[in-house]
Amino acid sequence: MNMKYELPLDDEVERLRKKMIEIASNQGFASQESVEVSQELDLLLNKMQMEHQV
Repeated sequence: MNMKYELPLDDEVERLRKKMIEIASNQGFASQESVEVSQELDLLLNKMQMEHQV
C-alpha cells in the first residue's frame, strides 16, 4: 500500500488520531471505519518510526 500524504507525517498522524477518536466516539471502536482509520494510523506510525531509524 503506497499512501501519499499532503501534510508532514507528524501532522498527518495528528489528523488521523483525531479522526479515529471522533469515529470511535460516534460509531464505536469496533466499527469498520474505526478499524480502517486505526490501521492507516498504524501504517503511518510505522513509516515514521522507520524514517527515524535511518
